[in-house]
Amino acid sequence: MPTPETPTRSTMRTALSATQVIAGIAKLNGWKLHGDGAEVAIEKTFTFKNYLRTMAFVNAIAFIAEQQDHHPALLVQYGSCSVRFNTHDVQGITQSDFACAALVDALLPTPT
Repeated sequence: MPTPETPTRSTMRTALSATQVIAGIAKLNGWKLHGDGAEVAIEKTFTFKNYLRTMAFVNAIAFIAEQQDHHPALLVQYGSCSVRFNTHDVQGITQSDFACAALVDALLPTPT
């Protein structure tokens, strides 16, 4: 049984207020707001040395997306991948978006 501190699936998929979104994005490294209204999302671009490394990253994101049942928009180029999360069914940003963004960040070492 979930505790008050443990988010449930329904609370993870509830649109956050602007204040909650700003607080959430402040906790992530390099993620930015993109768009507005129903199209608002969080987005980050990751760069790589070559296409093979970019595609390995994309495949790892695909695995996370399937596990979380939350699929980002991806823009894949030779040496980069832009990742954009929002929750279409609530037309906004949810805790699921921030949780998935953190999982994507965890795929790569933190720059020093």
